[in-house]
Amino acid sequence: MANFASTTQGGDAIAADDASSSRKHAARTSAKPSSRSSSGAGSTRRRNRPGPRQRLLESATRLFTTEGIRVIGIDRILRDADVAKASLYSLFGSKDNLVVAYIEELDQDWRRRWEEMCADRPKPEDRILAFFDMAIADEPKENFRGSHFQNAASEYPRPETDSEHRIRQAALAHRSWCRDTMADLLTEKFGYASRTLADQLIVFLDGGIAGSKMSRTVSPLETSRELAKQLLYTAPMMYTI
Repeated sequence: MANFASTTQGGDAIAADDASSSRKHAARTSAKPSSRSSSGAGSTRRRNRPGPRQRLLESATRLFTTEGIRVIGIDRILRDADVAKASLYSLFGSKDNLVVAYIEELDQDWRRRWEEMCADRPKPEDRILAFFDMAIADEPKENFRGSHFQNAASEYPRPETDSEHRIRQAALAHRSWCRDTMADLLTEKFGYASRTLADQLIVFLDGGIAGSKMSRTVSPLETSRELAKQLLYTAPMMYTI
């Protein structure tokens, strides 16, 4: 009987040890992520990751707007975007073409944000003043770097190649759109076209942005907005065209 009890107790101890080992193994198994799960998460991240073109443009925008265009080399952009050189040349052909695409992307974003700001501004004079209001809002957020379009054009004062000419043209296209939009709004307000008045307004905007960049305050832009407002509300109905 004593031997039977001893054997029984020993068997119970072994069973308890086995149960304990099973629980520990189960705990380790549940705590450790499966390779399949990790692989799935990685695949999801890769699927949600922007494509090479978008990554290149995002990196170019971040680097060009904060440090300048000419000082940033191709290798720096490729590292930041995590894109192979072959992809850059396949998508854009050259750094200069990437610069053109970067400026055009900035221009489209600027127009979109201007349209959004004007959504609740039915009067043409208020939509003109939105150009100044956008600059006043942007400059502090951009660390008073000035107009990215002016900055890009100033880096190519004497373009020597076709691609450098296209860079300047892309920057000037934004300014031309601003001026032409102002001219159309002036026609809507006064009933006649006045390129001269539009030229004065764009010079106010150019000067306000440049002044804010120099002084690192929005005061010059606020002054230029006030000058634009006075012009808009005091221009004679038969302004010389």
